[in-house]
Amino acid sequence: MGKEIKKCLIISGAPESEIEYYNDYVDGRFVISADSGYNKCKKLGIKPDLIIGDFDSSDVPDTDIKTIILPVRKDDTDTFFAVKYAIKQGFNDLVILGGIGSRFDHTYCNVLALNYCFERNVKAVLINKNNKIELLDKKAVINKDKYNYFSFYAFLEDCIKLTTRGTQYDLTDYDLTVKSPLAQSNSFKDDKITVSYESGKLLLILSND
Repeated sequence: MGKEIKKCLIISGAPESEIEYYNDYVDGRFVISADSGYNKCKKLGIKPDLIIGDFDSSDVPDTDIKTIILPVRKDDTDTFFAVKYAIKQGFNDLVILGGIGSRFDHTYCNVLALNYCFERNVKAVLINKNNKIELLDKKAVINKDKYNYFSFYAFLEDCIKLTTRGTQYDLTDYDLTVKSPLAQSNSFKDDKITVSYESGKLLLILSND
């Protein structure tokens, strides 16, 4: 038997314009709201299973929902703490909403959270209205869905012998370095593409604008 899939949704703070699609990801997932993400949940009628945060950007919720209050001075952001907590609870399929915003430092930290998951064999994606970001396994199939463009980046270490099929610009056994933008802004030739690489880490960014 395969490993049981335990799904978790982490809702972080995000602009109001980013939240209308959140309900699409709730079903079948344990929901954690991170700090001001709870305000987004209330607005959408989503009742989280757990609230986590230091609440430096919002009031402490007055609710009977289990709440973990974090110190303001700590090593992790609220969202990163929520990711670590979810993994400790055995969740191995994470969706993070509200983690791509106007603060690039927070966005980049959430990409690092994807790497934290990847190194622990936990599937994780970071999604907003226009983008989907994840680290890919050494063999992967990517469906086009609603996305028009995609970019690949070697993340933290070079990606060796990268091969892609079904793209407008295919690669064969290409060594993509962390300094190279060569695989940026490609597009689908087919409804899905296949990707493989020998070693390293490969970051995928799907975009629909």
